[in-house]
Amino acid sequence: MPDAAEAVDLRDEPERLITLAALCEVRELGPGEARRLLTRDDPALLMARLNLQLRDALAWETTPVEGHWETMVRLAADVAPRDVIEMLVRDHRRLDQLLGRALRRLNAGDLATARSMLEEFAAGLRRHARAEDSLIVSTLGPAPRPESLDSMAREHAELLDQLAALEGSFNSGETQQAWEIEPFAALLSGTLAKHEQREEQAVFPLWRTSLAARGQASGDALLEQVRAALLDQA
Repeated sequence: MPDAAEAVDLRDEPERLITLAALCEVRELGPGEARRLLTRDDPALLMARLNLQLRDALAWETTPVEGHWETMVRLAADVAPRDVIEMLVRDHRRLDQLLGRALRRLNAGDLATARSMLEEFAAGLRRHARAEDSLIVSTLGPAPRPESLDSMAREHAELLDQLAALEGSFNSGETQQAWEIEPFAALLSGTLAKHEQREEQAVFPLWRTSLAARGQASGDALLEQVRAALLDQA
């Protein structure tokens, strides 16, 4: 494992404090940076807790080394996604963060900046829904079609309806104030968060099973198709 990353020795940290100690280190990671965590025990559960708290922002590799464990931790954005499901999860987080920043600008009364962010968000949300509804479903199914996929499609339609209402609030032809736009964005944010949680819990496991059955070459091809669709390069 490379020695360039800053080492953080957690081997003597009390069990009740190790998660907090590790969190204080990895949440400060910037682009291109890494931390090398040293632990007495297998850190699988520790890393899962950290990644949950940081909303899937981390990527890591763990190696047993002479009586302890070393884990190289980086930002997920610095590491290529392992498969198409991981790419979709990352895009969920990207959309969440973009909409959250737009809401903060609306709350600050900065309508111009918020509008630019919301336009970027709108394009990204449409690309994401289209990729899932067409590319992913047609390739991974599964068949027969489960109710969870029908629910996903209905929720996508609801999200796009709310997005259209948000865009309509900008395009009403009247001079708008940030506080007039904020309720539309807040409603969409709540709907999106609930949808993503249900999708990741009910649909993504089905797709992972289908992906595993198709083999590496097929999975890699789908990953590139979806990458192009999310970047609007299809």
